[in-house]
Amino acid sequence: MAENVRSKMAMTGAAALLMAGAFSTPALAQADPNAAEIAAIVAGTNDCPRGYACLWVDANWSGSRWQGQNNNPTLPSFIDDKASSTFNNGNNCPVHFATAQWYGGHIMTEGLGSIRQNLALNPIPHGNGAHDNFNDRFSSMYWCSY
Repeated sequence: MAENVRSKMAMTGAAALLMAGAFSTPALAQADPNAAEIAAIVAGTNDCPRGYACLWVDANWSGSRWQGQNNNPTLPSFIDDKASSTFNNGNNCPVHFATAQWYGGHIMTEGLGSIRQNLALNPIPHGNGAHDNFNDRFSSMYWCSY
């Protein structure tokens, strides 16, 4: 009889361990639903050096990239009015992108460490309709305040 009790105790203990495992294992196996998006952000913004603001010709930080470390009253022709995504990888303050040369027109401020994946999704405040956004609009940029 003692052996029968030991056998039942062993089976009960094994069942308890299996049940505990059944409730804890799925949580460990669950993947982060944002993992792919996070990986795309890291891969896309990874080539923007520390201390710079970067603009990309295409959304999702792809295509030709420009980087600026100082105030730039004009942007090079390959990025002037062609930027579709941004990253402020600066050192200590926001960067301001302007829609006209010499810091004129509408201003979009990008906070320190901030990103914009697709400028077509960023409307110009008090713009002229749904299609009035910052995509392909930047012509100058300055840091902190001007």
